[in-house]
Amino acid sequence: MQNIYLFVLIGLMYALPLCSKAQITLAADSTTEYIIVIPKNTSSVDSLAATELQYFLQTISDVSFRVVCDDQIKAINNNILDLNLIHIGKTSFSDTAYNLYNDSLIDDGFAIVTIGNNLFFVGNKGKSTLYSIYHFVEKYLGYRMYSPEAEIIPKSDIITIPPIADIQNPSFTYRETLHLFPNVSQRYADFHKLHNREDKNKDWGMFVHTFQQLIPVERYFDEHPEWFSEINGVRVKDGQLCLTNPELLEELCKNLGEKIELNPNSTYWSVSNNDNYNNCTCENCRKSDEYYGAPSGTLLNFINKVAYRFPDKIISTLAYQYTRKAPKNIIPADNVNIMLCSIECYRHLPIATNPDESSFRKDIADWAALTSNFFMWDYVVQFRNMMDPFPNLHTLQPNLQFFHDYGIKMMFEQGSNKNVSEMYELRTYLIAKLLWDVDLDIDSVTNDFLEGYYGAAAPFTTKYIQEMKSSLLDSKLPLRIYGYPSDGINGYLSDKQISKYEAIIDDGFKALYNANYDTQQLQDYYNRLKFFGLPLEFAVLDLSLMDYSDKLSYFTYTDNKRQLNDKMVTRLNNFVKSCNGFGVKMLEEMGYPANAFKEVVVKFIDRSLTDNKALNKRVTFSYPYSDLYPANGDKTMTDGLFGTNDYHYNWLGFYGTHFEAIVDLDSITKCNNVSIDFYSYPLAWIYFPEEVRFYSSTDGKEWIHLNTVENINEKKLTKFQTKTFSASCTNYEVRYIKIFGKSILTNPEWHRGYGSPSWLFTDEILIE
Repeated sequence: MQNIYLFVLIGLMYALPLCSKAQITLAADSTTEYIIVIPKNTSSVDSLAATELQYFLQTISDVSFRVVCDDQIKAINNNILDLNLIHIGKTSFSDTAYNLYNDSLIDDGFAIVTIGNNLFFVGNKGKSTLYSIYHFVEKYLGYRMYSPEAEIIPKSDIITIPPIADIQNPSFTYRETLHLFPNVSQRYADFHKLHNREDKNKDWGMFVHTFQQLIPVERYFDEHPEWFSEINGVRVKDGQLCLTNPELLEELCKNLGEKIELNPNSTYWSVSNNDNYNNCTCENCRKSDEYYGAPSGTLLNFINKVAYRFPDKIISTLAYQYTRKAPKNIIPADNVNIMLCSIECYRHLPIATNPDESSFRKDIADWAALTSNFFMWDYVVQFRNMMDPFPNLHTLQPNLQFFHDYGIKMMFEQGSNKNVSEMYELRTYLIAKLLWDVDLDIDSVTNDFLEGYYGAAAPFTTKYIQEMKSSLLDSKLPLRIYGYPSDGINGYLSDKQISKYEAIIDDGFKALYNANYDTQQLQDYYNRLKFFGLPLEFAVLDLSLMDYSDKLSYFTYTDNKRQLNDKMVTRLNNFVKSCNGFGVKMLEEMGYPANAFKEVVVKFIDRSLTDNKALNKRVTFSYPYSDLYPANGDKTMTDGLFGTNDYHYNWLGFYGTHFEAIVDLDSITKCNNVSIDFYSYPLAWIYFPEEVRFYSSTDGKEWIHLNTVENINEKKLTKFQTKTFSASCTNYEVRYIKIFGKSILTNPEWHRGYGSPSWLFTDEILIE
């Protein structure tokens, strides 16, 4: 999209007397000669546009502008151009402006033009007239809306504008970033020309992963297991549908038709795969996949048949995970929309230039060759740790340009939904601007935001962002949307880099205190900078669970004796207090508030400081742990560091086997209790054991059974948990402790990985 400024319309040479040649004064000396004109039968959008313009003009100049209907205007000498009018939308007098510019507008584009003494706001469709007002006050009057609570409204006794012929067309037809502001503030969404969830819900009757809604497993599986995915010869509940089954097609279309009858005004209806990889591998589906060259062809063949039944609707489906690769021997029907997803892509480099993204580049090119009815689902936040520093800002523009170059018109940037997350204010603002104009000067927009939002601290926020970006790129480490602070521990989140960032933020606070701000201004900038630095605090607190260094640890060591680092506890308490104060509801996409994080850390500290007779004692295993998750090897179970929410660290992984370990305490002793921790995260195929058995021995040959703790795993995919299993050994002399954890061995029937080996993750044997 380009902004076109036409000060001389060559094709309309004879109309030159109509065009403004000098600046126009809208207000001066506490008065105005201008009237805002709206159509007699004005739309709600044009009415709001007039009200908003009236508000801005009056707020800036303290001058009241009248809003009147066009039928109340009496032309002087039959020449409307002699009057001082501001036209909102298609008034009785705006034919000239519309005739000049209407053919240049596409989608919800608009034009702002001065002709004679008149100012015209020409909208194409939808909210375009309202968008033109917001564009005008931002570009020509200096107003800014950085957030719903952070506005800059300039004050001036005089409002003048130059001759204007400004045409604006959007880069993308549909523009949504799933962040807090567009969804809690309709005005913010409109000002930044964004669609939000409310807009989506008007147009979309169903939205992604809808197989489970159209053919609910609890309703159909028992009677028609053949309608569901066959995996390893078994029909599974947590999978996809058998898309070559004709009876399934009939039932799905019947159910879809019923939903459409209840919501006939919605245009888009998603008929799309569930959120897993378990496509059907029955004989018919395998043959279909082979013919089309990919499972996406089997899906598309099915979707085309659905679309044929509903020709007045657009049937959308997913090119996602196992259906991302484009098929051969088939093309989407005209009323089929392809929603392509970039969930696997890294974010440290632009997709267009990252050597690791060659397969995605091929997929998008192949899909673009098949259809222009495209919806792009992109990801711009770290879902696993939403308050972790996530330096992806430098990839936002090149990625959107890449999508735009392939003709994609519908863009959805998935962020942190209605949750407060790392740099969400800046990230939302930049994405909004880029969705409207993908080729804008992003550095200029970024600098404008930082200066307006952080005041005297702006140079330091800039330095922080640049320093983290450089460190990320220099490290050549990948940036993942499902990552952890530990991913950057040898790069942009090393203790050396963290010290640099902390010093930069401290300098920002000093700059604020040295500036000449009133009390409220200082408080506003202080709070914004404090939140800016909060993700760094989260990284420090999370990395300290690894006891990484003197700086990143909850402990201090004197003569190899572990003691509590009180300063880190203070930082933890302050972090939780700040998160609650700033409205941070969850630290990862499925929940996990700051208070829960604190509970994990406190438990980690308490247990790590407990006098443990097993500390650094030798452990032998009856079953091998996996090379993929070796943690600290044989020492993991007695190194004194307990696993937390990140199963990549301090947790020992056992794949498709049970767990059994024997601890040798070196000599016979008395103890009171023995315990062990296990981890559960079924989405990653990790489960608690079905039971844990505890034994003691004085010679390692004859064993006394202490206790058996039974457990039932919850049928929840996305919830991660840790659990402590324990047994009393008060009445026994002990040298050896044996612990057996009975694994479920394979994923259960309700799970999408049914039949495949499952994981046991365990850490730290505590003997008190």
